[in-house]
Amino acid sequence: MKFAILRTHKLFVACLLSLLLLAGIIRPTSVARADSGTEILAQTQSGVAEPAAAHWSSGVDRILAGHFEDGLAELNQAAALAPDDQRVGEAVSLVENYLDRRNLRMAERSEEYLQAVEGVRRSMLAQEYLPVLADANIETKLRDRVKAFFSALEPAVPGEAIAQADADEAAVLLAEAREALDEADRQLAKALKLLAGHENPYGQTFREVAEEVSGLIEACRAEWESAELGTPAGRTAAAEKLTDLGEELSEAAAGLKVMTAERPWRIGLRYALAAEMASDREQMRRQPWYRLLTADVQARGRRAIEDAEWYDALNAYVGLEALEPEDETYKDAIKRAARHVRMLRLYGPEWEEEPGAEDDDDAVEDRQLPAPGDQEQPYWQELVEGVDARMVEKIISQLDGYYVSAIDYRKANRGALMSIRVLAETPKAAYSFPALADEQQRKSFVKEIDRLLQANDARDRVDHLDLVLAMNSILRASERTVQIPTEVLAVEFTEGFLDELDRFSSMIWPHDMDDFRKQTMGHFYGVGIQITKEPGEPLRVVTPLVGTPAFRAGIKAGDAILAVNGRPTEDLGLDRLVRMITGERNTKVILRIERPGRLEPFDVPVIRDEITIETVKGWRRKPGGQWDYLLDREAKIGYLRLSQFTDQTTPAVRRALAQLRAQGARSLVLDLRHNPGGLLQTATEVANEFLRAGRIVSTKGRQIPQSELDANSSGSYLDGDLVVLTDGISASAAEILAGAIRDWNRGLIVGQRTFGKGSVQNVITIRRNRALLKLTTAYYYLPSGRLIHKRNGQEAWGVDPDIEVRLSPRQVGQWLDLRRENEVIQDLDPAGQESQLTEQLAGDTPLNAAVMLLKLMQLREQAGTALAVGAAD
Repeated sequence: MKFAILRTHKLFVACLLSLLLLAGIIRPTSVARADSGTEILAQTQSGVAEPAAAHWSSGVDRILAGHFEDGLAELNQAAALAPDDQRVGEAVSLVENYLDRRNLRMAERSEEYLQAVEGVRRSMLAQEYLPVLADANIETKLRDRVKAFFSALEPAVPGEAIAQADADEAAVLLAEAREALDEADRQLAKALKLLAGHENPYGQTFREVAEEVSGLIEACRAEWESAELGTPAGRTAAAEKLTDLGEELSEAAAGLKVMTAERPWRIGLRYALAAEMASDREQMRRQPWYRLLTADVQARGRRAIEDAEWYDALNAYVGLEALEPEDETYKDAIKRAARHVRMLRLYGPEWEEEPGAEDDDDAVEDRQLPAPGDQEQPYWQELVEGVDARMVEKIISQLDGYYVSAIDYRKANRGALMSIRVLAETPKAAYSFPALADEQQRKSFVKEIDRLLQANDARDRVDHLDLVLAMNSILRASERTVQIPTEVLAVEFTEGFLDELDRFSSMIWPHDMDDFRKQTMGHFYGVGIQITKEPGEPLRVVTPLVGTPAFRAGIKAGDAILAVNGRPTEDLGLDRLVRMITGERNTKVILRIERPGRLEPFDVPVIRDEITIETVKGWRRKPGGQWDYLLDREAKIGYLRLSQFTDQTTPAVRRALAQLRAQGARSLVLDLRHNPGGLLQTATEVANEFLRAGRIVSTKGRQIPQSELDANSSGSYLDGDLVVLTDGISASAAEILAGAIRDWNRGLIVGQRTFGKGSVQNVITIRRNRALLKLTTAYYYLPSGRLIHKRNGQEAWGVDPDIEVRLSPRQVGQWLDLRRENEVIQDLDPAGQESQLTEQLAGDTPLNAAVMLLKLMQLREQAGTALAVGAAD
């Protein structure tokens, strides 16, 4: 069946479109978008088209189609023909202001591109000269001096700490900063001394970077000395200036880290990704530096596999795939390297650091392992606890009856066996399984795996029973030889065959059940704080959640949690600390708190209770911590941000919409950026709040019946103007919601194309709910019939924006920092809060565009035919 209302570039009859738009009606069955080149003429009562009205209507249509410059030109002509019409002048001002901000952000992106390219150049230069530095016996010494420089610099720019300090504390901070800046200067001078006589390109570039860094250090010193630290206003001003200087200094000093990295090519990959996101991808790929970098990393990846340097191999191929996502040749190498890295992380010496990880903040190793003494048993024992062979047999029995496509059991069996083979061939796994150190026993075990692999390849037909038989053979062989625990073999065998299906089919093992329930059900038992953790540093509170035990106990944003029930937090991993703080309802946990302004740490006892995850957020925090969803009070524009879709999301959306109705909201921004998805039912329920009728989503699979979910006109926001913000992380349920709104022309989509995760995972209980199998059983299809899921070689996927607004990595980071700051429950006066919100809006280009478009829609509705009549008079 074809949908008559789906997106198209053909026009309905112009007068019908005008009437509908003038009435402010945008319904699923209403109207297709107008082509930007067509002028829609507002009519006077006599039916004569007026020139000013024609330019107005055409200009608005062009802008709403994303053609801002063309639309502005039309609006300027309308303003010239109707100079007294206030609405036209306001529309011109709206668009001009937006374009000024957009162009400024585009210039920032161009600057970031150049800086990223320079970062690539420096990384390649450093990689080239590593042997020269080693031969001169200064490679390690230079690296150590730069590390000492960064350690010294850390307390020199405390930023917000100055604003929170009193006069006496600020004086102490000043003394510490003087000492830190002096020490940083000394360490930098020692680094430069090591390079005396090195007049090669490396030495020259290092000195250029050091000169820039020295200038910024001097600027920080001058700002400290001139700051008025005796008054709150002076300390606040100093904090702002030093924060800005600190960011500049960090960016410049990053060049020193590149020049002395153990593996500079890794940082070069990161810079290349930043350059790609800040510029045109195809143009960048034609640049000589790009071709040199990718060729070098390809060669390093091949050598890393040959030399069994698995961390390097994984970093190389993951980076190459990110740069060239259409190239399918990297996937097998990534899978192979990832298996080896998994074995090293889980079963090797637990505290062994990934080689070169300290050079690269975005290295593959992004999970904090527990620190020594963190627990009574090794980490892997926690992960596999409760798993047995019968559980795996049950998992295998479910595959064929539910999976989205016919299963290649030969491939699945090979993946499972190869996973066990990788474990057996990882020498450092003997740390956890001592019998692997016995070479004779290990070879005997590997020989049995190879026999099973050969038999798998030789059979005419392989089915699920062969998978079960292979697992049982592995268990028996291990018992005779290397004696790896059954639960470990069961987990790795299962991970191996699921890895051959797709990237989203996975296991929720017993160890992971609590976290899974938290994510999907939207509630758990704990104290109610958002936390963050840096290695070697105490746990830190980002913000308490409103109405939770932590909130009632007086925990504040910025508090450092030094200990949990007496156990220091510095050396513990984040996952471990979360498990220590959460627990059964009505039980007590004691948090030792360090707070700015308090001389001594103090204990806070907190009684655990049910915590509801806040998935619907607004624009500003009220004094009690609740959300106000009205972004613009004068224009009555609301703002809802959905962070994920849990069973708590729908009622929260309905409450927010009811609050907006009570405030007289006329327009709405629905922010789905960085929303990874969640429950299908919740996505359709939320979509129903905005759609009057029609299909929301359909699912199709191999073994399950096709299902279709439709809107039923019971929603609470069916007619008002709507803009939806998306980005490349908006996935799954977020794509269903955005896609339905787009296909039914219910609102405009602004931002970037969504992630393309359109596969349906059914959750199948295993062994009386001891574990769960998340298995891909179907795909999502939008009302237009478009498949959301990004499959190999497919060009159309995800949800495309009506109006694309791109951000560079740095701009995304700045936006996220501002957003987090405004989500924190703070003791701000109204003026301070408004200043903070104004800064957030100014720094958020996609939101700027959304607000401008919604205000323009309001002006169009207000104008009606008045513009044409006014021009005739």
